[in-house]
Amino acid sequence: MKDQPKGAMARATAMAEGAATAMRRRQRDREPRVLLYRKPGDPRVLAPGAKGQDRVLEVAEKMVALADEADPQTRRQRRAQRSAAREGDA
Repeated sequence: MKDQPKGAMARATAMAEGAATAMRRRQRDREPRVLLYRKPGDPRVLAPGAKGQDRVLEVAEKMVALADEADPQTRRQRRAQRSAAREGDA
């Protein structure tokens, strides 16, 4: 277990470090990730800045845009349709 900081400055420093760590974690979680599958069920994350990552993200964004054009419904509308279909089955 980590020792508790002693004194006001030490506690303030510890709180600032904790807040900075949380901010870095939140920022990292929001960045787009590229998962590559060598075989089914064996994913690996393409490291940010790795060769080809920008190109893969660009192609993925184009694919999503094309899918959105083909199906103009919003996520909320699709969710409502699925919910209504489930209620109809019950």
